[in-house]
Amino acid sequence: MRKFVISLLIMSAVALAGCTSTAVLVPHSVQLVSEINTVPEEELLDLGVVVFNPGVPEGEIDRETLEELIDGGTFVHIRRTEARFMAVHLRDTLQNSGHWGAVWVTPQESLSADMNISAEILESDGSRLRLQVLAQDSTGKIWIDGEYGMDTAASAYNRQRYPNRDPYQDVFYSIANDLALIRRGLSSEDAKNIRTVSQLRFAGQFSPEAFGDYVHESRPTGIYELQRLPALGDPQFERTMLVRDREHLFIETLNEHYVDFYQNSIDSYHGWREFAREESIAIRELQSSARWRTGLGVATIAASILYGANSEGDFSDRVLRDALMYVGVDMIRTGRMRRQEKQLHTASLEELSASFDEEVKPMVVEIEGTQHRFTGTADVQYEEWRELLRELYIAETGFVPEVDIYTEPLAVDEVEPELTESDLPEEDSGIEE
Repeated sequence: MRKFVISLLIMSAVALAGCTSTAVLVPHSVQLVSEINTVPEEELLDLGVVVFNPGVPEGEIDRETLEELIDGGTFVHIRRTEARFMAVHLRDTLQNSGHWGAVWVTPQESLSADMNISAEILESDGSRLRLQVLAQDSTGKIWIDGEYGMDTAASAYNRQRYPNRDPYQDVFYSIANDLALIRRGLSSEDAKNIRTVSQLRFAGQFSPEAFGDYVHESRPTGIYELQRLPALGDPQFERTMLVRDREHLFIETLNEHYVDFYQNSIDSYHGWREFAREESIAIRELQSSARWRTGLGVATIAASILYGANSEGDFSDRVLRDALMYVGVDMIRTGRMRRQEKQLHTASLEELSASFDEEVKPMVVEIEGTQHRFTGTADVQYEEWRELLRELYIAETGFVPEVDIYTEPLAVDEVEPELTESDLPEEDSGIEE
C-alpha cells in the first residue's frame, strides 16, 4: 500500500509539471515564392478572393449558442471582422507574388474572376490559426481543397522587427505558394482556356438564349468544357464583355472599401491578437492544469479512503491517511480556483473584443446618390448591382453609375447648443425690420 501511495505522489508531481507548454516556435519560417518571369497578358488569370466564412452563425445568435462560442474562445464580432480582414490580406499576398492578373475581394463567388478562392475560419485566437481553403477555377477544376494552420511565436508580434509581416503570414504565404506551384504547371493553352471559359460562362449568365450552350458542364465531375466559340467581332458577345468590364469596375471600387476597412482595423486587430494569444495560451494551460488537479484530487482522496480501510490504525497510518485526504481536497480546491481564473481570462477577452468592434468604423457605399451602409450585407448589394447590370444589358446602354465610398462619421453625443440672437425668431429678437 505504501508503494502505491508513493507512486501516486510521484505521478501527481510529474503530471502537474507537464501542464506548462515549452514548445519553441520560429516566427515567419515560410517565404513567398514570387514570379520572376513576365507572364503574357492573355495568360494572366484574374482571382476573386471571397470574403471568408467566419465560422459563426449569421444574424442574431441566441444566448446559449453565444455563451458556447465565447466559452470556446470564439467572439462573433471579432470573427466577422477577421472574415473581411483576412480576405484582404490574402488578396494582397497574392498580388505581391506577381503570378496573377487582377486580384479582388468579392462578397461572393463571381465569374468576373477566372478563379475563386474561399475559406472558412476554423480557429483563430492569436496563438493558432486554422483555415479550410477551397480554390476552384472557372472550368470547375479544384486547385486547393484542404486545411492550412499554424501556431504563432510570441516574437511574430514584434512590429519593430517584422514591420510588414502579419503574425499569421506563414499561412497566407503557404496558400499563395501552393497556388503558384499549380499555376506554373499550366500550359499556355490551359491558361487561355480558363480565361475563355470564364468569359463564356459570364455571357451565358446574362444571355443564356445566345451563349448558354457554348460551354457544357460534364456530370458528375462538374468540369466545364468549351463546345464552340463566338464569331470574331460578334456584337452581342462584345456587349456582354462590356458588361463584364463594368462589373470589374464595380468590384475594383468595392475593393477600395475593403482596403479602407482593412487599414482602419489593422492596429486594433493586431493589438487584440497579441493580447488574445497570451490569454488563449493561459486558458489552455489552466484548463489542462484544472483537469489534472481535479482528477488527481479525486484519485488521492480515494487512495486515502482505501488506505485507511486497509491500515492497522497505528499513528503513522492515520497521519499518512489524513495527509492524503488533505492533498486531495487541496487539489480539487485549486482546480476550482483555476477554472475561475480561466473565466476571468475569457471575460477579459470578451470585453476587449467588444471595444475592438467599436473601434472599427462602418463604411458607406454611395451609388448614384443612394447610400448603402456596409456592415456585412455586401451580398445583397452585390446582387442589386448584378440586377442593374442585367437591366443595362437588356437596354443596351453604356451607362456606368458613379460610385463613391467613404468612412461613416463616428456618432457623437447630442449636446443642446446655446441659443444666440440669430437663432431666435424675428418676432422675439427685438429687432425691427
